[in-house]
Amino acid sequence: MRFVARGHRAGASVMKVVSRRLPAAIEQLTEARAFLKPLAKQAGLDERLTGRLELALEEVFVNVCHYAYPPDRPGEIELRISADRDCFILDVLDDGQPFDPETLLEPDLSASLEQRPIGGLGWFLTRQMVSELRCRREQGRNLVSLIMRSTDDEDSRASSSGHG
Repeated sequence: MRFVARGHRAGASVMKVVSRRLPAAIEQLTEARAFLKPLAKQAGLDERLTGRLELALEEVFVNVCHYAYPPDRPGEIELRISADRDCFILDVLDDGQPFDPETLLEPDLSASLEQRPIGGLGWFLTRQMVSELRCRREQGRNLVSLIMRSTDDEDSRASSSGHG
């Protein structure tokens, strides 16, 4: 499989970046998916990887809608997509409350359902859906990068994440 950004030949070092701003509202998730899917297809991302990327996008998008902005100050989400022959990157940006994933506890997957707290699996599952997940604060904005590599497959992801 190859990832090639429109307008660039395979092997080009410059990535094309396409972006879209949406209100940070759950109702906009359909629009976010509609933005992602044709660009993923155009870049050569297969349906299985696109589906995983959609799930990761949904988790991040919903979390921004619920936690980044106070109810009296709705904000925006910017989606930024770039691709080259080896990598497809979906950046999710917001200027809401700072988010530090280091403060999240690792879920205890060995605990019974009754012993587990409600919630807390989203970030863990998001990491499992993509080749790489990055999160940082940049110029007053949260930036979550969902990265799919052309070499990604279930076995390599499981061995590199310590699961399997």
